[in-house]
Amino acid sequence: MTLQPIASLGAAAAFAATMLAAGPALAQTAPAAPAPETAAPAATGAAAGDAAVPAAPAAANDSQAPAAVPGDVATPPVDPAAPAPAASAPAAADAAATSAPATAGDAASAAAAVRVGITAKMAEATYTTPQGEEVTISRDQTEGAKLEGDWALTGHDCPPFCIQPISPAPGVATIGELELIEAMKAGETTLVDGRTPDWYAGGTIPGAINIPYTQAVERLAELGCEPDFDGKFDCSSAHNVIMFCNGAWCGQSPTAIRAMIGAGYPPEKIHYYRGGVLEWRLLGLTVAGGKSADAAAPAGGVPADAAATDAATFPAAAPAADAASAPAAASTAPAPAN
Repeated sequence: MTLQPIASLGAAAAFAATMLAAGPALAQTAPAAPAPETAAPAATGAAAGDAAVPAAPAAANDSQAPAAVPGDVATPPVDPAAPAPAASAPAAADAAATSAPATAGDAASAAAAVRVGITAKMAEATYTTPQGEEVTISRDQTEGAKLEGDWALTGHDCPPFCIQPISPAPGVATIGELELIEAMKAGETTLVDGRTPDWYAGGTIPGAINIPYTQAVERLAELGCEPDFDGKFDCSSAHNVIMFCNGAWCGQSPTAIRAMIGAGYPPEKIHYYRGGVLEWRLLGLTVAGGKSADAAAPAGGVPADAAATDAATFPAAAPAADAASAPAAASTAPAPAN
């Protein structure tokens, strides 16, 4: 009876010894059990090492957003609080550039866009005449354009078509095209075409009034003068005027200028555009009237309503049949001073 406890105690001791011997092996394999739990974050797409970092709080609308699908751009989630997509910025910039108003700094670019400008920085010029007419001056853009008809002639007989001096009278300033345009833009200047009416109708500088050189003195009232004694005029309120005619070989406006000064017009109020209509056309500048000199003048180059005394100051392109009669007409003309 007393041996059974002893045997039981021996079996217990043997079992305990067996467990102690197997304990290290069990201790090495026991941690492998949680492996499915540590592998779970990798299955959800978490990076290694993120398990210890708490997840950032989701935005209010992100809790219900579906998982993104690679390559799915047709129906992306929209967040009302998010800024406008960057892709729309170039389109907005293009629209702004298109609708932006031109500034003074764009003048050179505008002139560069025109093949033939007035200057490198002036594509065209606009001014208002004393009569209230707004005119725009530009140059002919037709490639290969050239002068034709009487305007292309170089060998006009001299006399009477002789080259005029730079200044037609002391005190009178001679100007070119740019000075004429700037004076008209500034205002308070009257542009006077001193040719006869047919030539004026055939084409003139925009804004010019027609006072034929034969009427220069009798029409001084139109230029701010009042009749005085002894055939003189009180021109204390005279306009600033620019006088011109057909060009450097035309004596009409120089003759008118000298007659005006003789009647009392102050020379400092007169400017002489020596290049005249010929040089204006040569540069392709805008011409009012639209007809050529050939359309305005009959055969022989003299306008239909011009008196015989005017013939000496007009370019003649007389055919052979008229050559004999041309000198006779010229001989009765008051030749302008050369």
